[in-house]
Amino acid sequence: MAKVSESQSLNKHGGQADAAARAYRAALSRLVCGEAPHARYAGRAVRITPAAVAREAGRSRNPLYTTHREILEEITQAAITPGPGVDMAARIRELESIVAQLRDKARKHTEEKRALASENLNLLHRARTAEDRLASRSLGATVRKHPSVR
Repeated sequence: MAKVSESQSLNKHGGQADAAARAYRAALSRLVCGEAPHARYAGRAVRITPAAVAREAGRSRNPLYTTHREILEEITQAAITPGPGVDMAARIRELESIVAQLRDKARKHTEEKRALASENLNLLHRARTAEDRLASRSLGATVRKHPSVR
């Protein structure tokens, strides 16, 4: 078996750490921009957390806590800094609130429409009844004035 020198081992692990750091930073950048392609985040805003960054990078989050503390600080900073992803989350919450209000108003309008239709039907019935009474009164008056009309 060939012996691996200590410098070769460090280069190998250092290269892996650099690749992981690049993957984490690229994932963080996508999350901050609101362009996360991960299926779990499709079409919705993402809260920027170490778990979300690791999931987006397709890597474990443990190295963030052990090897890449500086990236962990970047994640913390990105989470509190307003950006398109954070703005989008606020906008989505605002729009969801508006949609809920509109649905409530639509339900109330449907109830009002139903009540107005019922009232309209009641008024139509009362109008026809009144017309029938008037017609019978005028026919009765005509018969009294002209007894020959029967």
